[in-house]
Formats: sequence, structure tokens, C-alpha cells
Amino acid sequence: MSQPRTTFQHIAASWLSMKLWVKTWLFFLNAVFLAAFAFLEDPAAKWILLAYAASGPLLGWFMVKQRGLTRLLGVTHLVPWMPLMVYIVLRLISDVAGPTVSFTVMPFLAGYLYLLLACLVVCLSLDAWDVVRYVGGERYVLGSPDAVRAGASRPSPERLSCEALA
Repeated sequence: MSQPRTTFQHIAASWLSMKLWVKTWLFFLNAVFLAAFAFLEDPAAKWILLAYAASGPLLGWFMVKQRGLTRLLGVTHLVPWMPLMVYIVLRLISDVAGPTVSFTVMPFLAGYLYLLLACLVVCLSLDAWDVVRYVGGERYVLGSPDAVRAGASRPSPERLSCEALA
């Protein structure tokens, strides 16, 4: 008889069951956010890193409460990152939120902000769609049999090893 899994093991199994393209996207997204460290002389970098850090406790709380990853996790990005997206747009098009960032004056920072803005548009669109799907009934934890049947994830690693032994 096997030991019951801890909450952390449920979360880890859920993460490991995500599709490869989703994990690749998340690693890329995190790298783009962390690139803000290269621009610490500008206030935008501090706001970017603050919004990035703010999503962490939200993610942790939701994952613990749900014992894994669900579509509701999209809320954890929507809350801190939508205001960030507005701030970045304002910095790129006006001086309302600080000095306008342009390619002529600050080419590397401008390029970075446009890249991050594109990532935020994609991420927040996916997150909003996930939340709508969760509210619509797709409440399974990734890696669970229901998530696998729906094509949302692969089986969790523990489930794979148990099925291989059976």
C-alpha cells in the first residue's frame, strides 16, 4: 500500500503532467519577466518585478487550496498583471506614468517593454480564457483522469508509473 501524497506532491505531479508547450511557454515568460533586472535604473523594472513577485503568493495559495493546478490559476496573473500591462502601454505611448520610453531614446528598454507587453497580451488572454472555462465547469486538476480525458494534460507521473505496474 502506498503512502498518501502530500499537497506538495499533488502540486508537483500536476506541474509535471502539463503539456510540453505550456511548460516551455511558462519558462520563456518567466525569463522575460526576470530580464527586468537588466533595467533596474528605470522605474518600469521595479514595477515589473513587483507585479511578477505579487503573483507568486497568489499562485501558491490557489495551488495549495486546490491541491494542484487548475484553470482558476489564471486569476493569479490577471490580478497583478493587468495593471502592469496598462502601465507599460502608458510608458510606451505617453508620459502619464513616467517618461515615455521610445526606441530613439532607450532602444533596449523599449524593445524589452514591447516584448513583455506582447507576452502579457498572450498570457492574459490565455488566463482569461482559462478562468472562463473554469467557471464553465472545467474544474479538474491537471494530471487527474478528468483532465486527461478532456485532453488538458497528460496523466500525472505517479499515475503513469502505477498503470505501468498494473
